[in-house]
Amino acid sequence: MATTLVDTNVLVYAAGGDGDETRQRAAIALLRERRAQGVLAIQVLAEYASVMLRKGRAAGAVRDEVAVLGAAWPVLRPDTQTVVLALAASSAHHLSFSDAMIWAIAKQNGVTAILSEDGPTGATIEGILFESPWASST
Repeated sequence: MATTLVDTNVLVYAAGGDGDETRQRAAIALLRERRAQGVLAIQVLAEYASVMLRKGRAAGAVRDEVAVLGAAWPVLRPDTQTVVLALAASSAHHLSFSDAMIWAIAKQNGVTAILSEDGPTGATIEGILFESPWASST
C-alpha cells in the first residue's frame, strides 16, 4: 500500500490558519481522503505549532491540536541517520534542508509520496513523489 507523508502546509490550511475557507474545506477533505495511508513526521508537528503560534493561536489550543494530530496519525521520528541522509539529499537533489529532512524521513520509512506545496512538486526523487495537495482542486 502506498503511504503519503502529509506536510505542514496541508495541516495549517485544514486548521484555518490562512483564513481561506475554500482552501480549508479542500484541505480537510484531502486529509479525510488520505487518512488511511497517511503519516506525519515530528518535524511537521513542530512546524505546525510554530506557524499556528506565529499566526496568533493560543499556545494551549496549539498544544491540544498537536496532541490530537499525534494521536490520530502515525508519526515518524528522525534519528541521526535521517540528518545524514538529508544532508546528502540536500546537495544531490538541490532541496532545502527542511525539505530534505522530510524526504529523508519518508525514504527511511518506505513512504511513496510527500503531499506538500513545498519542494520540487511533481518530481520523483529516489522513488518518492512530491505531490501537490491541490493538483486536483485548483
